[in-house]
This record gives sequence, C-alpha cells and structure tokens, in this order.
Amino acid sequence: MIDWTKTAIVAIAGLAGSGKTQWLRQQFQGKTVPVTYFAPRTVDCAIDRHCLALEFPHWQFLEEGQEIELIRAVEQGAIAILELGFYVALASGEELLKALAEAGFPCQRLAFVSEQITSSPWHDWADQLIEVPLPLPTNEIQVWRSPLRGQVFDPASLNIFWDELTAGAYGQIQRAKGIVEIIDGRAFYLDYVAGMADSLYRELPCEPWLKGRPERFSGLEVVGTQLDGRQMAATIPDCCLNDELLAYYQGQIRRQRQQADLEQQYAYT
Repeated sequence: MIDWTKTAIVAIAGLAGSGKTQWLRQQFQGKTVPVTYFAPRTVDCAIDRHCLALEFPHWQFLEEGQEIELIRAVEQGAIAILELGFYVALASGEELLKALAEAGFPCQRLAFVSEQITSSPWHDWADQLIEVPLPLPTNEIQVWRSPLRGQVFDPASLNIFWDELTAGAYGQIQRAKGIVEIIDGRAFYLDYVAGMADSLYRELPCEPWLKGRPERFSGLEVVGTQLDGRQMAATIPDCCLNDELLAYYQGQIRRQRQQADLEQQYAYT
C-alpha cells in the first residue's frame, strides 16, 4: 500500500460509502505521528472529521481557508491527508497539491472505485486504485445534510426513523451516516451503505452529556436519489426530546448514577 515513512501527502477520493475513512483509521491505528487532515466542502456537517478527531485527538483538522496551514504543517514534518468527497471536483484540490509539489512534497493519489467499472475520472486521477464491491454510481446523486447540534433523540424513535430512512421512505439511499445524541447522554455514530447487511451503530468515546442540550457536534448526511429532504427535516424533530422531557430524563439518570456511586463507595468501606 503506502509507505508512510516516505510519503508526506495523500489525496483520497472515491465513492460514497467506499471505506475511505475506515481505511484511514486502519492506517493510523496505534500511531502517534503528526497528521493534518483537510476535507473541503464539509464544514457544515463534517461527520467523518468529528469521528476522527475523537479517535485521533493529536491530529490537526483544517477547514477551507486554512490551506496555507496545511503547507506549513507538511513543511514541519506532518503527514497531510486531503480527502475529497465524491461531490468535490477532483480538479479543486489540484492547486493545493501543485503548491505542495512545488515546495518539494509530491502527493500520492488514492481512489476508491467500484469493481464494476474500469474507466472513470477517478481512474485517470489516481496513482493507486482500491476496488470495492459497490454498485455503479449514478449521475443523479444528491447529498442532503442536517446539522443536529443540541438535539437529543429518543432511542426508539431514532430506530424507527433510521429503519424508514434506509428502507427508502425518503428516497433511494446509497449512503447515510450521522452522529446523534440519545437520552442517556451518549453519542453514537450511525452508518448505512446500500447492499450491506446491517447498519453500523458505534458508541463514540466522549463523556456523557447529562445537563442541558449537548454543546457539541451532531449531524446527519444522506446520499442517494430522489431524496425528500423536506420530509426528513420535518420528521427528525418528532424523534427528539423537548426541553421538559430532556430535563426530566437527565435528572433521573444523574440520580441513578449518584446512587450507584454511593453504593460502590459503601461496598469498599
């Protein structure tokens, strides 16, 4: 694959749900090397960025307008990751990559493509291809995003909404992912890819939020065709707790935890 001792910059592109972020996670698991990550056109709902930030807190994460910081980071010895979503034109990152190359840091281009196709802009762009078992992409693909900061889901209602979403109630879904908060203060990462047997539900490594509305990122991104964004936006609030119910449940959970802590203290006396 890639020799990280010799490669300073990797640009990654490809299909939605093709495993780009999971590949990154596997590459750097257990490593403490300095990494600077930049994914353009995701600032409004940067789900992958926030998941990676929880898992790799020592990484530097940049937003659009901070490209010069990426160059500086590479010059100081960091590995640079430029992730281009399928909705980002491959040419849009070339100016940055050219500037890095001129500074003496050539880039390795890696594309995740469907094993069903042999020719695409990604094939022409990439130095290395990773073929994945995904259906052929369509030219009518849409992206719908919804920041959800402060929203807390009732788990049963969330499960119903997610099942409806992935079953096609709001359009033909190719990929859906999100970070959501639930009643007991935990945050979860949800991931669905068409053709896969099950959705992924993974608890995120963050402190439970049990006082008021969470002041941290949460959001949802849906990729597919004929998406009914208006109906999704109307349904989500019905799955979430109002202020009164949220305060009630958070109070109950805090009292339960306090009681458990007291019982544990008595057990050691």
